This record gives sequence, C-alpha cells and structure tokens, in this order.
Amino acid sequence: MTTIGLATERAAAGIAKVYVDTWRSAYAAVLPHQVLLGMSYERQTREWSWVVRNRAAAQPVIVAAEASHGVVGFTSSGPSRLGDRPAGGRFAGEGGANVGEIYTLYVLPEFQERGIARRLLAAAFATMVSKGYGCGFLWVLRDNPSRYFYERVGGSGLVQVAEQYQLSPILSAELAVARCGRVGRASQVQ
Repeated sequence: MTTIGLATERAAAGIAKVYVDTWRSAYAAVLPHQVLLGMSYERQTREWSWVVRNRAAAQPVIVAAEASHGVVGFTSSGPSRLGDRPAGGRFAGEGGANVGEIYTLYVLPEFQERGIARRLLAAAFATMVSKGYGCGFLWVLRDNPSRYFYERVGGSGLVQVAEQYQLSPILSAELAVARCGRVGRASQVQ
C-alpha cells in the first residue's frame, strides 16, 4: 500500500534515489550521458535534506512510500519562479492571482502506471490551494516520455522555449495542468 505525506529529513536518501534513478531513466535519450552519470545519490541526499529542513513552508516536499520499499515517488511545489511564468494569459497573475509551480514530480520506473503520480499531483495541487495559489503550472521537457502523463491529466502545451542544459541545447515544453481558480480539483488530475 502506498502512503502519501509530507517528507521528513529521514526521507532525503529515498528522495535522492528516486530523483537520480528517474532522471537516468526518463532523460537517457534527452540529456548527455555524462550529465546523468555525474549525478550522485550523496549530493542529492544533501540537497533534498536541506530543502526539507529549510524550505518546507515555501517548498513542501510530498513523498509516496511503500512499506516494503520506502520512498517510491515525490513532488515539490511552491511559488512560481521568477522568469518561468509565461508572459500574459492565465499564468501572468492577472486579477491578483497567486501563481504556483510544481517543481518536481518523479516516481520510480518500476512503480509507474499505478496511480502514484496522480495521487502526488493531487497532493501538490491541494497544497498549493491551501497556500492560496489560484493557478499553477509545471515545465516538462518536450522529449520526456512522461509528458504524455501530463497531457492525460489535462495538461495543454502553452509555449515552447529553447534552453541549454549542461552545454546541450534542449527544448522544454511547458504544460499547464490546471486552470486559474481550479488548482487542486480532483477532476483535473484523476
């Protein structure tokens, strides 16, 4: 049985494993191999431990855990990052709407297709609603096969931007997974 809840520092190593393993799986054909091979569980454990310890109020981390396996997925969200909000339209903060962003949503490959990502996404939206966000969005790499998950749960491609990551040009597609005033509605993510 999978439980969903706020992360504690003790979950940092499990979060790190999910982060590194899902990046290596999802981005194997997208990012240079040296980037993926350069990722380390130790560095990610330190980073996620810091986030959970120091940013929990602004950037809550929610984990999915299995009793026999530990952390199998996680998400984090918070205020949209400066510069990441599309100019104009529903994510411009019109009408004083606070805009949230889902920063991460990862599930170990062997635990995908079990509804865990949907549950994590719903929990992230519920958290954003509780913090007063009127709308939210996320970024997903255009060539990430998981982008189809976001399309299935109602995401729509709004803009495409060219980015450079570790000296490799890649395209990012931004997908809206909720509309203003509807962040967190179960119908948007189920």
